[in-house]
Amino acid sequence: MQSMKKIPFKIFITILIAGVIGILGEIILKYHMDKLLDNYEEIIYEHTVNRDYMNDIRVMLYEHQALVAHHVMAVEESQMKEYEQREEEISVKLTNTLSEFGKRMNTDEREQLYHKVYSNYYSYLNNARVAIALSEEGKDGAARYYLTGSMADFVEKVNSDLDNLDILSVNEMNEAKTRMEYYISISVLSQFICILGIAIATVVSVVYCYRIAKNLDRYKDNLEKEVEKKTKTIRENSERMISYQNSTIIGMANLIESRDGNTGEHVKRTSYYVELLAKEAKRRGLYSDILTDDYIELLVKATPLHDIGKIVVSDKILQKPGKLTPQEYEIIKLHAKEGGKVIQNVIGDIDENEYVAMASDVATYHHEKWDGSGYNEGLKGEEIPLCARIMALADVFDALVSKRVYKEAMPVDEAFKIIQESSGTHFDPKLAEVFLELRPDIEACFFENMQNVAQV
Repeated sequence: MQSMKKIPFKIFITILIAGVIGILGEIILKYHMDKLLDNYEEIIYEHTVNRDYMNDIRVMLYEHQALVAHHVMAVEESQMKEYEQREEEISVKLTNTLSEFGKRMNTDEREQLYHKVYSNYYSYLNNARVAIALSEEGKDGAARYYLTGSMADFVEKVNSDLDNLDILSVNEMNEAKTRMEYYISISVLSQFICILGIAIATVVSVVYCYRIAKNLDRYKDNLEKEVEKKTKTIRENSERMISYQNSTIIGMANLIESRDGNTGEHVKRTSYYVELLAKEAKRRGLYSDILTDDYIELLVKATPLHDIGKIVVSDKILQKPGKLTPQEYEIIKLHAKEGGKVIQNVIGDIDENEYVAMASDVATYHHEKWDGSGYNEGLKGEEIPLCARIMALADVFDALVSKRVYKEAMPVDEAFKIIQESSGTHFDPKLAEVFLELRPDIEACFFENMQNVAQV
């Protein structure tokens, strides 16, 4: 009887111990989960801030490279002084940003990667100074060599080092996420054990455990929302970088066109003619295995780079008002092959491999002719890439009707007559036929563009 009286007490003690253990277990789990969440939020914040620093460094580096290119291409001393001043300002800002970024390198691995970024940046800056000095001395060829050679290489190295830093940061975040998921799994199992203990102890403990479970779910939802938000920010930053990259490429194309008396209007008109011709050819079912919407979009983006190879041709030849000598003509013919090389060297490391390949084909082969009499490789017929055959029509027409240093503008009627006569010899006959039938739209674009230029 006496021992029976002790049973309720033992049961009470057992239930009390189970309840205390369950409650303590839930409290400890909650404490560790809170610490893990705080740590993960800190990692996400640090990753985002570092990504912003790296994006700013890339943008300023491209801007600095563009200013050096402008300085090298400038012909007036006042322009060169202006670009020197702007280059100095952006280099100071870039150096300060790099120093601030370096203070965030809180691990040995990060610090080692940062030192590589810093070293390659200063190597790039020294080469930029050399290019500017050579430009001031009038050694444009040597300056352009530095611009497209050493400087471009060090820009690529800086970007590669920043990518490695970014990869390291992403890996750290993924490791933290993995730990988080692991502890969440452990907490679910522990929660089940605690619920059993709390169920034995009291209903109140069960309610308490349920509340903790709900909190875990809320934390997980908040974590997923935070990751989604940060991912969106990273994607927007990437899209902004692509926009800066495209603007830089168009700027380079316009800068090179201006060296032989052309303006950015030539780039705009030829891009319009190419898009018009490609879309109409697609609508008619021509080359349907190649002419997709994506192909046309890449072609229009690649068009501005068709004459980028002129960067290797001296101003003396490009701006010569009279007829070129045979030797000079052979030099200027090299711009097609060199254009493909420049594109591969300067933008060959971007993610859009199809775009790089098409831009290279447009630059290299747009002076080939249908009958094989073009340069530099003497390709004929459909051996010539389709993008280059389309570019050839747009480029030749605009060259005929535009005023250049070595000739006056040809009447539009006469230009269309030459296109017609050259069908099957210079140009793809199918494409030439489409181009001739698009005459009203082409004329409307040309005359509207000429009117806008005259008003300016």
